[in-house]
Amino acid sequence: MYRVSFTGYRPQKLPFFGEDDPMCADLKCRISKQIEKLYESGATEFYSGMALGVDIWCAEAVLKLRSAHPEVRLTAVVPCRGQECKWTAEDQRRYREILAKCDKVMCLSERYTPDCMRKRNSALVDLCDVLVAVFDGKPGGTKQTVDLASRRGRKTIIISPM
Repeated sequence: MYRVSFTGYRPQKLPFFGEDDPMCADLKCRISKQIEKLYESGATEFYSGMALGVDIWCAEAVLKLRSAHPEVRLTAVVPCRGQECKWTAEDQRRYREILAKCDKVMCLSERYTPDCMRKRNSALVDLCDVLVAVFDGKPGGTKQTVDLASRRGRKTIIISPM
């Protein structure tokens, strides 16, 4: 049994626009297949940072897997209370719906701080044995998380966003 965390891009950094795009559907399918493969090899605990885009899609894929395999556990690792407050009403609804279905919610800070996202990414690495990253080498938080996982000896599985 081992633990898996996710990292990846927000929607605006992805090479397509919107979830209706066939490239997005393909990416979500590849994410789901990777999660199923990890489950089949012994992963039952999954951690999502719950940001828009990849984090949310990974959480949804884990919840779908859990519907067939109740031993699967999903923990939301939330950087700060109110992370979603500036999102659209639809994105807030989706976020809260996922949080309600999580087995555990870890809130790392009661309010936003300049380093709360970095602390969330560090916690995701600390909690996992394997990091799944939707990543193509661009600088930013995902790259920092992948680099941190490498420094801490975590196995990293890269999924191309394209």
